[in-house]
Amino acid sequence: ASPMALASAPGSGSEAELLVKEADSNKWLIGANAGTSVQVTAPAGNGFKLAENFDDLVKFDFPVQNVLLFAAGTGIAPIKAAIESGALRLEDGRTCKLYYGARSMESMPYTEEFEKWEEMGVTVIPCFSQGSASSDLPSARTGYVQHALEEDGVSMPRNSGALLCGMKGMTEAVKSILTDAGVFPERCLLNF
Repeated sequence: ASPMALASAPGSGSEAELLVKEADSNKWLIGANAGTSVQVTAPAGNGFKLAENFDDLVKFDFPVQNVLLFAAGTGIAPIKAAIESGALRLEDGRTCKLYYGARSMESMPYTEEFEKWEEMGVTVIPCFSQGSASSDLPSARTGYVQHALEEDGVSMPRNSGALLCGMKGMTEAVKSILTDAGVFPERCLLNF
């Protein structure tokens, strides 16, 4: 089976948006007409426990002020849902950066959402592992998500929290960079 991820924000209505990585095993799904019935099971993973780890003043003496989001491949789907749900509470003055990795601009879903996310307070940093950064995206980087984070560093590590979703190598490297910089390990959240 190919990766498939739920991209709908909680409470977004009766329809679910799925991000599906195209493969021979799921061409039937990608070619299905709107309204086609499919059987699904509950999503795997625990989701992101934001209130418990970003806002709990018993566990931590201060809430998160700097939100860092990391996604690669279909890992963007749960990150998209977190952004669009309002659960990150960006309207409360939190800063937010999204490091989003894909092979190329052509293989990067949701580029049409970047402007909306920026308006919501998310600085989008696309990272392309193959080819060069697109001149259409001034914030784009060439290389992997973790390399862009290393270049930028972590401002306010004790006041930072992160959501990570993607390949194991990326999430492990990013978590290591974050915790080495001083981000609390409990504030580096994976959705599984």
